[in-house]
Amino acid sequence: MSEIKAKTVGEIIGHPIQEEKEYTCEEHGVYRAIPTVLFGREFDANCPECMRIAEEEKEEEDAKREETLRKSREEEKRREYEEYLTEMNIGKKFWNESFETFDAYTPTLKRFKDVCLAFANDPQGRMLLMIGKNGNGKNHLATSILKKTGGNIYSVFEIELMLKECYSGKTGEPELYRRLCTIPVLIINEIGRHKVGEWETNFLSYIVNKRYENLMPTVLITNAHLKDSCPNKEKGCPDCFQNLMGNDVLSRIVENGEIMLFNEPDYRYKKREMRQKK
Repeated sequence: MSEIKAKTVGEIIGHPIQEEKEYTCEEHGVYRAIPTVLFGREFDANCPECMRIAEEEKEEEDAKREETLRKSREEEKRREYEEYLTEMNIGKKFWNESFETFDAYTPTLKRFKDVCLAFANDPQGRMLLMIGKNGNGKNHLATSILKKTGGNIYSVFEIELMLKECYSGKTGEPELYRRLCTIPVLIINEIGRHKVGEWETNFLSYIVNKRYENLMPTVLITNAHLKDSCPNKEKGCPDCFQNLMGNDVLSRIVENGEIMLFNEPDYRYKKREMRQKK
């Protein structure tokens, strides 16, 4: 009987199994590894420590590249967002403000915040009048609305400047009128802060009325007061809102909007007191 000889796996598949060999790395000394054979040619095995370090360096470079790309994308998004805020005419002071950062430090301000948030979520055809003292967060809430809805905020003075540009021929008055009437959400700020002529007052009233007719949402902001709270009672005074914008505007707000009377303590003084206590 002939002797049966066991075959190795390498003999079965037609390729010899390579055995570990000893190599010397200039950086890491002696190591053992199995060489690589390709097309019948044997290649020395790389130092495993060198390979590990190279892989770590590659991962680190990939991570740095990804971080650079991430920062670049964030910077681009930040620039686009700042351009968006600038186009809406929102001042830098309010770029990082929102409904979430609004400090509703009284129940009244909490309700006003809820009113403004509801307006921002469904502004179609609605109007708001923010009226009252400085430092109660009127601009904070107004710009928070705008960030959700899009549109523009202009002071009466800025609108007056745009009108003067019309007189100089830089743009047409009908074009300005049409643009202000069709802005998704228009916020008119600082009503009554400085005196304007009768024609300018009528121009603003026409804009508000046209927006009302076309169900375009509008927010009006003023430090003035309503005639029923005027020291001169029924007679009123030049600082009464009705004398600044007209009874018809107030009537439209009452019909399909809300009047918010801001008479809380000045938040700017409140913040100063908080800083002084620290």
